[in-house]
Amino acid sequence: MDVLHFNEIAETIKKMILEQAGLNLSQTRILLFFDETENDSLTMGELAKGLNISLSTLSRQLQQKKTKELLDVVRSETDSSKLVHLNEAGVLKASELKQLLSSIHDKIYALWSEEETKAFLTHMDSVLNELNKETIQ
Repeated sequence: MDVLHFNEIAETIKKMILEQAGLNLSQTRILLFFDETENDSLTMGELAKGLNISLSTLSRQLQQKKTKELLDVVRSETDSSKLVHLNEAGVLKASELKQLLSSIHDKIYALWSEEETKAFLTHMDSVLNELNKETIQ
């Protein structure tokens, strides 16, 4: 498989998410992160660490109009940190996003058995791990 196919697949998925859910990749990652952590309020530092991005990158992402509509950012009462969590609109959008991602998943793996899908994902994890080794060295 031509390695550029991976990029084409990723771009197609990002386009589907943008067109059908109105979300860019950073918004998608934030919503999924909070969904996985049961929408616990986090400091901006904790959220940046959880997303594996810098605090300045997170700050820029949180300034996006659509992102502001999905999150509540409030100053902590105990210190100068800011706490972030999904608001009601964000929780609803996260649920919508998960349904969309499930639909995309089903389309991707529709022609494969469950066993073939698991084998493919195992291989993809191995490829990713190998590529990450290369970038670390």
